[in-house]
Amino acid sequence: MLKQSDIASITPVARILPILAVDSIGSIRQELGDRATQFVKGQEYFARVLSKVGDTSYNVSVEGTDIKGSALKGAVLRMDLGTSAKAGQLLTLRYMHDSPVPTFLLASTPTNVAGSTTEISTAANLIGQYLKQAESDGVTSRFQATAVVTHNPSNPQVIAHDLKNAVSNSGLFYESHLTDLVQSNQSLAAIKQEPQNQVNSPIANLMSQQLAILENQRLSWQGEVWPGQKMDWDVYQQENNGDGKQSSQKSPTDQDRPISSEMTLYLPHLGKVSARISLTDGRMRVNILAEQPETLEMLTAKRLGLAEAIGKNGQQLDALTVVRHE
Repeated sequence: MLKQSDIASITPVARILPILAVDSIGSIRQELGDRATQFVKGQEYFARVLSKVGDTSYNVSVEGTDIKGSALKGAVLRMDLGTSAKAGQLLTLRYMHDSPVPTFLLASTPTNVAGSTTEISTAANLIGQYLKQAESDGVTSRFQATAVVTHNPSNPQVIAHDLKNAVSNSGLFYESHLTDLVQSNQSLAAIKQEPQNQVNSPIANLMSQQLAILENQRLSWQGEVWPGQKMDWDVYQQENNGDGKQSSQKSPTDQDRPISSEMTLYLPHLGKVSARISLTDGRMRVNILAEQPETLEMLTAKRLGLAEAIGKNGQQLDALTVVRHE
């Protein structure tokens, strides 16, 4: 799993030196000054050494986003890098100022180890930049929905359908949907509706949450499930045998591990109510938790009716419990 620490695993140079972009490829100084306005003072950029053009001068491609948030179109500058730089080398630069010429600070550079062929790709560098931006924005691993899921809270089938669509269209599974598109299992019109294809979408924040899902194998969602009603929802694969104890047998495969779903709502009359559902080999276990004593009593009285409804819906129910919320 790609982690931010892997992306940033580069060693600082022995002595930090300023890098001066003294000219722009095939342009005059005025054009270089105009191009400098693309850069944001204090922001870090990833750069790749393209070629050597003098004893200590190199053509360098600087990548990142400009002051308006738009991607730079591979701005190529000529920089004085000394005698140790090599074509293809990756650099991290911090933009300092634009007068008298655009000036960068060499923040860090990869260590060249004899016999090593490891290199951080451009895509990995871009992911690292997105993760850093998401961190500065204070993004958490819990996805925050911005739209109401359903306007039909009295119809369980409609709620289930609308909740499925809300998660599917959140952008959290965009790459999976692209695969479906290639296999003719997804329409292009549906792909165009996802956040990744919308103007001013917070791509960095969304990518951070996608990577959190991959790393933790857990979807954490929060939103307005119907008007005025918030809900927290987590879906994950259990690591144990379902009773809170680690299994002493051989570790199960992903297909054998139980899928768990936890929903928590703060209802206006019932108070805090949670439902924990575990599904293993098509068999379901349900644990309902209530905080208020009167809610616990009411749900306990209706437990058999709920079990019958689950059975009529085609689910095999192993257990259904109602307990006090601790």
